[in-house]
This record gives sequence, structure tokens and C-alpha cells, in this order.
Amino acid sequence: MEKIKVRQWDLRTKAWLELEGHPVIGAGRMAMLQAIEHRGSILRASQELGISYRKMRGAIRDMEDVIGEPLVKAYRGGGNGGGAELTPAAQELMAFFNKFSKEFNKKADTHFQRILK
Repeated sequence: MEKIKVRQWDLRTKAWLELEGHPVIGAGRMAMLQAIEHRGSILRASQELGISYRKMRGAIRDMEDVIGEPLVKAYRGGGNGGGAELTPAAQELMAFFNKFSKEFNKKADTHFQRILK
């Protein structure tokens, strides 16, 4: 066991939130919402992340179906080319996930370092 402890170990965790057994948000979906917020468009967000528009729309629909709230308000084409913005429910979900995941990772890292000693 001493030979193993000499090495530099790192812990990697993956956390997501579920509601009644249905996944709602994890790092991937969080990145999607952040990209929509940053780009103001589902299409531009999907291009930025390198995923299909259809996959992103499906993930948004899945999240909305589970929580029962709209998360993205999309605007169709027109002169300005359409766009999208996050709803207050999306902002609240993102804040909650950020708070949860930071605390989760901090505790997991502390626990892992304690085990290594």
C-alpha cells in the first residue's frame, strides 16, 4: 500500500441532480444552459459546444418535462434571426446546481485526501 500512496492520486467525480428518479441537470446540461445564456441562441450554443441542435432541444425538453417549468424561451427567425433566453426557473436551477456541485466536489476532495493519509 505504501507504493500506491507515493503516487499522486486525483479523484474525479460526476454529479447530477435527479427529481423523482429522473435526471435533470449535470455538467453537460449545465454547459448547454450556460452556452444558451452566453450566445442568446440555441443554434449558436449547439455550434459552440459541438453538439447537434436536435440533441440540445431534446435535452432542454427533457429537463422541462421533469421539472414542469419552461427553462428556455425561444424566438423564431424574422429580421433579427431569432434567439433564445433563459427563464428565471433556468437561472434558479443553474444557481442551485452550481452551489450543490461546488460543495459536493469540496467534500469529496476532502474525504479523498483523508483516506489517502
